[in-house]
Amino acid sequence: MKKTILMSVCLWLLAAMGYAQSAPNMANYSVIPLPRQINMVKSKGFVLTPQTRIVYPACDSVLKKDAELLASYIFELTGLQLKVATSATDAHNIELCTGLPHPNKEAYSMRVSAQKITIQGASAAGTFYGIQTLRKAIPLNGEGKVVFPAGEIIDYPQYAYRGAMLDVARHFFGVDAVKTFIDMLALHNINNFHWHLTDDQGWRIEIKKYPLLTQKAAFRPETTIGHTDKKDGKPHGGYYTQQQIKEIVQYAAERHINIVPEIDMPGHMVAALSAYPKLGCTGGPYSVRTEWGIAEEVLCAGNDSTLQFAKDVIAEVMRLFPSPYINIGGDECPKKSWQNCAKCQAKIQSLGLVTDAQHTKEQRLQSYFMTEMANFITQHGRKVCGWDEILEGGVAPNATVLSWRGIQGAEQAARLGHDAIMCPTSNMYFDYYQTEDRANEPVAFNAYLPIEKVYAFQPVPTSLTPQQAKHIIGVQANLWTEQVKTLSHIEYMMLPRLAAACEVQWSSEQEKDYGSFLQRLPHMLQLYKACGYRYAEHYFTVSTVLTPSPKGQAMEVAFSAPGKSKIYYTTDGSEPNEQSKPYKKPFYLKRSATIKAIAYSDSLHSDVTKEQIIVHKAMMKPVRFCTPPNHAYQGNSPQELVNGLLGNTSFHSGRWVGFVGNDMDIIIDLQRKMPIKSVSVRTLTEQSNWIFPDRGVSLLVSDDGEHFKEVFADTKQSLPHVVPPSVNTQKITLENVKARYLRIKVLSEHSMPQWHYGYGQTAFLFVDEVIVE
Repeated sequence: MKKTILMSVCLWLLAAMGYAQSAPNMANYSVIPLPRQINMVKSKGFVLTPQTRIVYPACDSVLKKDAELLASYIFELTGLQLKVATSATDAHNIELCTGLPHPNKEAYSMRVSAQKITIQGASAAGTFYGIQTLRKAIPLNGEGKVVFPAGEIIDYPQYAYRGAMLDVARHFFGVDAVKTFIDMLALHNINNFHWHLTDDQGWRIEIKKYPLLTQKAAFRPETTIGHTDKKDGKPHGGYYTQQQIKEIVQYAAERHINIVPEIDMPGHMVAALSAYPKLGCTGGPYSVRTEWGIAEEVLCAGNDSTLQFAKDVIAEVMRLFPSPYINIGGDECPKKSWQNCAKCQAKIQSLGLVTDAQHTKEQRLQSYFMTEMANFITQHGRKVCGWDEILEGGVAPNATVLSWRGIQGAEQAARLGHDAIMCPTSNMYFDYYQTEDRANEPVAFNAYLPIEKVYAFQPVPTSLTPQQAKHIIGVQANLWTEQVKTLSHIEYMMLPRLAAACEVQWSSEQEKDYGSFLQRLPHMLQLYKACGYRYAEHYFTVSTVLTPSPKGQAMEVAFSAPGKSKIYYTTDGSEPNEQSKPYKKPFYLKRSATIKAIAYSDSLHSDVTKEQIIVHKAMMKPVRFCTPPNHAYQGNSPQELVNGLLGNTSFHSGRWVGFVGNDMDIIIDLQRKMPIKSVSVRTLTEQSNWIFPDRGVSLLVSDDGEHFKEVFADTKQSLPHVVPPSVNTQKITLENVKARYLRIKVLSEHSMPQWHYGYGQTAFLFVDEVIVE
């Protein structure tokens, strides 16, 4: 203890000496999220000194905790240990108070003069956000005394609900890790922590009435490794006791964060079924899942005791969490077991549920189950929320919808008069890769979400009327943890994308500017370092627009980057840097090439953008589909298949043409008869998204486009196991073949193998380029 006191005194003396001798170090209020109004005045600023006190109203325990947190933030960033008091002195003070007259309860003002800093919130939460702005304004790049420029800030959030979700069911994270996650949210002005507590792979919350949920359902014997079918052979599990949950709830509340607990039902319940098999349609046995994906085994909705189980669990959850929202999931619930269950079919009959043009009777059974739970939650004075599937079959009157499968769920909910929270996969799923350079990244879900796409999200659909738009109450970032096992990995996947998300949540659409955001980001990265957070160094990308000439003789290349970034590029596949050729205007390539580009903006640089361009005989030639592609993956035109542009392992890239339920069958018109040396077909394998390799390729040629002769045919066996996502090229080498028309048939996987969770169903076939030499 004496040693600790001595060290504290030494730190205080060193800080005081430094403040007396060093040059001023000016604070900067242009933080993330950017305050709405920053009004500077020409006057002396406030100097932070060891004598500065943080003052709060007597008997206000909430502001007392806020003052203590501010003191800890300042100590962490400056080494100054400021005293917290309930009365001002002659020394410079930072005063915390409430009572700001403002219609937004989370608004705050911060007034800075030479004598004091006053942070006043419309509520204690508003005051806390003012504290976060003060914290983030502290300079971190010098040793001098910190000076806050004189002026006034007035700020308030755009959305009342600003959320982030952490999945602790796929991988368990201890109490300290969860608290660190909450601290990250506080730094970004986020006020709701969505806690995904249960799933097929583990049950993480102690329920006194059902002890087997933690004794058995919280543990699994092993876990799937990455995107393979291999297992690690290592037991995994854990859960939070009710006392630990109370501790975490209090910790979040002190940071003005509400915790929304999620108990996903009636699907995603295999872990619970392993402990209480009578809750399922077949009675088991069931095992906690060791693989990912969607399980057919769900709660038996026709069993009244199952409904009672769900109510018992939620009753204990509500006693632990004071949240106004209780999330009951409702997503990804297969209906196959209900179709074959006598109890479920009897319940359907007794309720008079029927299939119609909009919904099946089983979907209506889920609606019945969810409505029963919603009514139970409402009777206890809470609001129910769930994923957008709860709209299927009808939804409870006061339900809030989390729109994750795009924005359509929120649009539908708003038109029906329901509140909605935006968290679409396209912009808010942080388990996606942050860069196209996946080989050098931690394993993630096989999709791509760069930080600029997070920032570009517009939460309110333009299709809504002003009255309907009021139902879009917020935005949420989601982190699923199938591939995330450690706190360090959580931080890496969240940061700095969470900085972009928080500005979407806090700022109006008119106030957002990505160039400005990038200028403010370096200071936020310094703050991450000071807090000990690990973050990804993927800040922005060079956008590339590749436009084939109409006759396929060349490719126009155009680059762009945010703000005033300077772009440099190469066309020989070498790595670009500031000594490479500077980009000034679009240029043309007449030969196949690998182009790479990088952009520099102040202290940041972009990822290297790479594009491989293939100039070949079929490039931009007419293409006719003999079988139609899937409407969601048909590209801009049939010439997507011969545009010289290659896709990667992200099927969302827009480069892939997808087929499901039929094979690919196309005819290419080369517009004149010519020798054909080879034809290459590129396909994608991404089995977690039901995209399988082809089962065979055949090539036919013709001079008139009517009569074709087969010159190549090949068939393949179905894959015996999971393989990592990959792009596969099949090259057909030909001799003495001349033709004008080429007909290429690629066979799809019409029945997925038994080892896949989509067993028996039709797989997707994705093709991105047919290359003719």
